[in-house]
Amino acid sequence: SDPSLSAEAAPAREDKFLQQGARKALSTLCDVTAAPPVCRLPLSLDSERRAWALIRNRTVARVAAHVNSVDDDDRLLRQDDASGDLTVNQRHAVIVRREEKLGLQRWCSLVVMVSDFLDQPEGERALELVRVSDGEALETDEPR
Repeated sequence: SDPSLSAEAAPAREDKFLQQGARKALSTLCDVTAAPPVCRLPLSLDSERRAWALIRNRTVARVAAHVNSVDDDDRLLRQDDASGDLTVNQRHAVIVRREEKLGLQRWCSLVVMVSDFLDQPEGERALELVRVSDGEALETDEPR
């Protein structure tokens, strides 16, 4: 069995993606109980770029924390298919670890696409504030 499966400790509180402080700060600007959340202040291109840079930095740091690759996990699962050496919990840990890596890879791709979009004139135009007339019915209590 792979000793690294049980060696990984839970992430420290400061390593969590969205800490309570960030959630509290967001709730001062937006109604986070609404679905979807409603923000009364317009977003700026600069704040969007900074937000996506934060997501990129946290995602890349999390990817770098993995000591082995998706291919390594695939190999370990194939070996276990043949030998049955892993316990059920160890096998599930490998599967979860593998899926986290794949999810983080998808986030990295998304961050690149959004960041590239925000660097284009179309990205700036997409964030332009457009006022909706008071006569138009809205599905939620969104700002006009």
